Amino acid sequence: MRIGIYGGTFNPIHNTHIEIAEAAQTQFNLDIVYFLVAGAPPHKDIAETISDINRLEMVSIAIKDYPNFRIDDRELYRSGKSYSYITMTELKAEHPDDELFFIMGSDSLVTFKHWVKPDVISKCASILVAPRIGDKLEEITVTIDQYKSLFNGDFLLIDYAANAIASSVIRQDLRLYETVKKSIPKKVLDYIVEHNLYSPYSYTYDDVLKLSDEMKKELKPGRYIHTLGVANTAYALALKWNYPAFTAMVAGMLHDCAKCISDEKRISICQENNISITDIEYKYPHLLHGKVGAYYCKSKYDVFDDQIAHAITVHTTGCPGMNLLDKIIFVADYIEPGRDKQPRLDILRTTAYNDLDKCVYMILEDTVEYLTRNPDMVDPTTIDTYNYYVSYMKEER
Repeated sequence: MRIGIYGGTFNPIHNTHIEIAEAAQTQFNLDIVYFLVAGAPPHKDIAETISDINRLEMVSIAIKDYPNFRIDDRELYRSGKSYSYITMTELKAEHPDDELFFIMGSDSLVTFKHWVKPDVISKCASILVAPRIGDKLEEITVTIDQYKSLFNGDFLLIDYAANAIASSVIRQDLRLYETVKKSIPKKVLDYIVEHNLYSPYSYTYDDVLKLSDEMKKELKPGRYIHTLGVANTAYALALKWNYPAFTAMVAGMLHDCAKCISDEKRISICQENNISITDIEYKYPHLLHGKVGAYYCKSKYDVFDDQIAHAITVHTTGCPGMNLLDKIIFVADYIEPGRDKQPRLDILRTTAYNDLDKCVYMILEDTVEYLTRNPDMVDPTTIDTYNYYVSYMKEER
């Protein structure tokens, strides 16, 4: 077989990565292209707080529809810095009768001679180089000829001009969202938004502790204990479902920040700040604590992450098409360790870590069943959310 090896941090993977792999596969008749997801490469740090699992899942999503593209994740499980010569030596030993092709961009070609043991890499595989738009091909050709002589290996040019776009640039542009729609596969972009990756807002445990102190002052003792339970449950769920854990913890810490103010004050805050109030919320103003909590989140506690504010807004009613943080806080509020009156809590607590959407649906089932016994308390948003998830659970997920 003829096997392509395309290494990178893929942080995030973008369309140019896919196009380079396709061009190499076509031109050099590659049977398989492995996307080698880098662990801790010696020449760069893994940017931001993106987990290895997040990077791996983004690559998996991006290549799902390409039957000859595969993932190799060995470097993620290698301790310390990850060197390409080690990986290529392993791959050559695993495929002694196959031809290996190591794919790189022209930017990597320039520094290749400074890599650790580049001669070993070039003995294990032919090097395929993808030029970028704007590159001077004669300069790349000169470098290729020099390397052929220096390393006594095959260095070949891919007939493709890649957009000169770097993942680091995309990470910055992701904060504007609209500017990167054409640069990233749509399903990868959906994953990034769902998991709140590359957000301009990041939180630490110190931020959580500070908010905990503030909540202790603002909330009644029982409500504060509940809040700690929600924050810690949100943290655990975030770890399970690959969401930034301290962001989830901050949302959990603030979810009831407007719970202990008067109904009159809730209505007043909404009226003064053009926050909509439904008929059911006028009748039962305590239902406004989510909307007012989202307002407090930004105006009182200086937490400006829109995903956190939205999760606080919908944490009791839910909403159709909830994002991941919405679901984490919605579920954490219902199953935190202090809860003991809701039906089938043991089942829900297990389900939350196996199938989050199913857990959301089950909670909505129980909530609607309770509300049908108290019809004057039914919030239409809860019914809309329930109907949405009834349909959603019937679909192939």
